[in-house]
Amino acid sequence: MTAPTTSPTGTFTRESAKCMGPYTVSQDPALYLSAVEFSDIPEMVRILNINQDVYNGSALFQYPYLESHAQDRIQKAHDTVTAIGINTHWAMRATPQGPLIGWAHLHFDHYDEKHPQPVHPVTGELLTVADIGYWLSPEHTGKGFAARVGKFLVNEIALKEMGCDIVRAVSYTANGPSRKVAERSGMELELECKSILIPKLGIWRDICTYAVHKDPATKSIIKTDYDY
Repeated sequence: MTAPTTSPTGTFTRESAKCMGPYTVSQDPALYLSAVEFSDIPEMVRILNINQDVYNGSALFQYPYLESHAQDRIQKAHDTVTAIGINTHWAMRATPQGPLIGWAHLHFDHYDEKHPQPVHPVTGELLTVADIGYWLSPEHTGKGFAARVGKFLVNEIALKEMGCDIVRAVSYTANGPSRKVAERSGMELELECKSILIPKLGIWRDICTYAVHKDPATKSIIKTDYDY
């Protein structure tokens, strides 16, 4: 399988899209993943304004977090479903239809002449590669929710359902909690330290990457070209 491409007509529907959920991540404690909806906006805004944890740990989130930010992010999630027929953004919930308590997403890598799609070093087949991300409400930290979701996202959704060959996660090197989630998700440290520009801060920050490889033969393929 190669990374999905945008539909020429953009006619995929949410009813027929893959990976919409809901997924049961854990029953004790109860934890579910389902597609993000516009009805999640109020709770998303409330949670992301409790403190600056997500802002400080992410290269993209703003603080204060506005309704327009949530609207744009969820619209992009819906647009992805329409474009490729696969849902790649999920809300963490304590019940299947309950309020959002966190977020998980997957982004397929995109390629061009400067950044060609990687191939398997033995078979020569094109590889499907994705990056995952996650955040959790500060009201629910310390319960192992993020690690459970990370492990489920990697193994059950990315590797099994989406057929990814390599799954990665990026963290600031100083963000210990985020790095622990990646490790508890079954990922191994791939890139120990790289300095990149964080546009929202206007400064350079050190990042590290973790990865899971379906085939150990692809571990020689290390991504270094990160930017935001």
